Amino acid sequence: PVALLKGMINVGGIKPNGSTKKFYKRAEIGQMDDGWTVLLDGRPIVTEDKRRLVVPNASVASAIAFEWDAQQEYIKPFIMPMMSIAATAIDVDRKKIIAKLLKYMDTDSMCYRVDSPASLARMQKKYWDPVLNYFRDKHGLEVFTTEGIASISQPAETKLKLAEFIDESTNFELAAIKSVAEVGYSTMLGIAVAHRQMTIKSAYNAAMAERLYQIRRYGEVKGPYGHGIELEYPRLHIASAITFLDLIDGDYAPFARQYNPENDI
Repeated sequence: PVALLKGMINVGGIKPNGSTKKFYKRAEIGQMDDGWTVLLDGRPIVTEDKRRLVVPNASVASAIAFEWDAQQEYIKPFIMPMMSIAATAIDVDRKKIIAKLLKYMDTDSMCYRVDSPASLARMQKKYWDPVLNYFRDKHGLEVFTTEGIASISQPAETKLKLAEFIDESTNFELAAIKSVAEVGYSTMLGIAVAHRQMTIKSAYNAAMAERLYQIRRYGEVKGPYGHGIELEYPRLHIASAITFLDLIDGDYAPFARQYNPENDI
């Protein structure tokens, strides 16, 4: 069961497999001294590590409240990516996440290309080059690519600069980088998203280039054992990461108004 902590709700007890029954009727937002939070039947949320769920503005809080409000008979955390990003940022173990992201650098999917079939090589170039060229052209970094399965190592200076980018990120940006990097198998894609260089469409195409190619060539399999989850899960997390950062950048009052009980934003 979900534990109450002095009137607060600790969501750490919610099972990740979606088997926890919905225990509240309404999700809304509330203003705190240091930001905004989500209220479930008027009670504020605390994270698994018993930290208050506080985000910078009402729009971010409303996006999270929408996810809570959309739950049906059971709570399914795996379709609540905005909540996941916020909780990761608040409970963040920066050293652990940064170490994991740095480990990906020499295996970054954007850097491993094919020479054939030519149609896939063109697709990789179309969707991946803009990501790498951002670091090359904007920041003067040397980024190696290879064709085939031979492993490569990025230059030490490049790794150092990418590590600086990650270290300079806010906790919310770091959580977004992690979310994108995990579905796209690319730390550089995650950083480009955090630097506001990618649209949802361009980030999704970059993350999914090879899988999209396979579907275009051989067709999409429909049904419960088809490509649906494989396609939509990355889209959900990429779109949520970019939207989360957009909402951090600007507080959109009309969007936030629906979940504010005061209705005066």
